[in-house]
Amino acid sequence: MASSSETGHAKNVANLNLLISNISALGNIYNPSNSKIQLAKLQNLYDMASSQQENVNSLLSPYSLAVDAREAVFKPLNRDLSKLRKAYKATEGVNAQQLEDFMTIIRKLKGVRKTKLTAPTDPEQAEANHSVSQLSYDQRTNNMDALISLLQNTPNYKPNETEYQVAAYQDKKSQMLATTQAVADTFIPLNNARSLRNATLYQAEDNLVDIANTAKDYLFTILDSDSAQYKAIARIKFKKR
Repeated sequence: MASSSETGHAKNVANLNLLISNISALGNIYNPSNSKIQLAKLQNLYDMASSQQENVNSLLSPYSLAVDAREAVFKPLNRDLSKLRKAYKATEGVNAQQLEDFMTIIRKLKGVRKTKLTAPTDPEQAEANHSVSQLSYDQRTNNMDALISLLQNTPNYKPNETEYQVAAYQDKKSQMLATTQAVADTFIPLNNARSLRNATLYQAEDNLVDIANTAKDYLFTILDSDSAQYKAIARIKFKKR
C-alpha cells in the first residue's frame, strides 16, 4: 500500500523519464554545454532513481503487513481486558487491594497515543516516530508480563473458561512479542532504502529534482515558447518533498 508521499516520490521519478522522452524526440538540437544535463547522464540518473524507488516499494509491503499484523494482536486487547476484569473480580477471595493492583496494570496495558503518528518518509522523522511507537508497544508487552504474574500469584484464580486462563494470556504475550519484533525487523531495511532514495532525489549535490529543473531551464532556451514541445515540457513538474 503506497502512501501519498510515496506516490509523490514515484511521480518525480516518472516525470524524469517523461522529460527524457521529450528530450530524445528533439534530436540533435538538445546539446547542452553542462555535462550534468546531457541525455546520457539524465538516463543514468533515472535508472538509479527508478531502481531505488522500486526497492522502497518492495520493502514497503512487508513493513505494512507487519504493522497490520501487530495491530490485529493489540487492538482486541482492550475488549479482552475488560472481560478479564470481571473474571478476576469474580474470583473467590480477591480483595479491594488486589483489584486495584489489577486495574493499575490494566490501565497501563490499555495505553494508547492520543494522537496518531503520521508516516513521514524523511528518514530522521520516520526513525523518531518508529522509536516512539516501538517503545509504546514494548511497554505494553512488558505490562502483559506483569498481568500474567499477578494472575499466577492470585490464590483461587483458576477459571474454567479457556479465554481467561493464564495460558491464554501467555499466548497473547508471545504474539505481542513476535509481531512487535517483526515490525522492527521490516522497518530498518525500509528506512535505509528511503534514505538512499531521498538522497538521490533531493539531498545529493546533483539530486534528481535540481538536475531535472536545470535541464528544463536549458530546454526553454532552445524552444519557442509557443511550440507544442515547450508547452509539454512546462507541464512536467519536479518538486522537493
